Amino acid sequence: MSEHQETSHRSGWRFWQGRSAGDTTPGSRVSAVYFVESTAVAGGLVATIAYAAAGPSASLSVVSASVMIAVAALGSGVLVGILFGVPRTTPGIDRQAGGDAAVPAGGAIPQAASLGAVGANTNLEQISDWLTKILVGVGLTQFTAIKREASQLFHGLAPALGDGSGRASFAGSVVIYFFVVGFLTGWLYARLRLGLLMSNTDALLELARRADRAGDTETAQTARERANNQLALATDSLATPTTGTTDLILQYNRLRDTPPSTRRTSQMSEIVRQARRLPDSQPFHQLDVVQLFNEGTHGSRIVALALMETDPRLADFPSVLNAIQNSRSGFEQYHALTVANLMAASLSADAKAQLQQALESDDVRSKWEGDTSRASLAATILDRLRSSSS
Repeated sequence: MSEHQETSHRSGWRFWQGRSAGDTTPGSRVSAVYFVESTAVAGGLVATIAYAAAGPSASLSVVSASVMIAVAALGSGVLVGILFGVPRTTPGIDRQAGGDAAVPAGGAIPQAASLGAVGANTNLEQISDWLTKILVGVGLTQFTAIKREASQLFHGLAPALGDGSGRASFAGSVVIYFFVVGFLTGWLYARLRLGLLMSNTDALLELARRADRAGDTETAQTARERANNQLALATDSLATPTTGTTDLILQYNRLRDTPPSTRRTSQMSEIVRQARRLPDSQPFHQLDVVQLFNEGTHGSRIVALALMETDPRLADFPSVLNAIQNSRSGFEQYHALTVANLMAASLSADAKAQLQQALESDDVRSKWEGDTSRASLAATILDRLRSSSS
């Protein structure tokens, strides 16, 4: 095999995986899943059409009927999959605290993952929950009846596939195959796309309401526009990070998979330095940084924190608080503490109280045991918070 052929072969394999080498972003993983599902649907349709066209009574009507049976089963599976996968809403930080308790000075944006609840009504969620329980309950108690009805369905569909032998068996295979593929497609869409779409939209609408109350009409309008664009964002990519951050995220994620060492820490610090230089070459909005943090990968969270370190206007208190309390690593917590130290003086009284409570909690303090750099930084922040409240 020539070098060119080998390169093409590797590129094709990477494309089939749905990502370039080392690409572990959520968007690339979702694309890989959809590519596999599309391949499964296409393969099933080819087999269905081939069977219908090769039969003794092959005709355009037989082929069309076979395809429609497959499409109907696929659509039914997608619907059931979505019903089973509709995200559940949960109370957010702000709702638990009451009102604007979590709103920092400057109109910082609440973290989408923390808010969780959706501003619209939850009828679809309730219906999904009821139907899921009904379907599972009926399936467990009426299995024999379901088996009998399914057999009747397959025999009823058999004449549409022509006059060949084994038509009922093939009709059953088509229905089961495409229903399963459709179910997985609907369930994965609800889990991977719909949940993020709902939480991001809710976070943006919550920001707009807070900004309106604070008199910040520009931020409110921008947040509403972003919320309106969430459907397009969810269709095109999964919270695609701002241009320039992708490579840094991938580099950091790859480093996280290597054994801990001084060299690894040095390389991670270099990635943070590169991320800090990004605002010099392109504009960033606080919404971009929050959405980047909410990607949820190690790399996206670190890059978002690095951007917050560079420009205080990009800093988002709920995201920083999350990175301190639920840090993925000591490295991440250190940079979250760095941002918190920069923000401390401009935080609202409620936000300062939340930060102080977090830094004084045993769970958080246990994370930096033996690490003097984080312990010293936390002590500095606490001294500033206590002096400002006295």
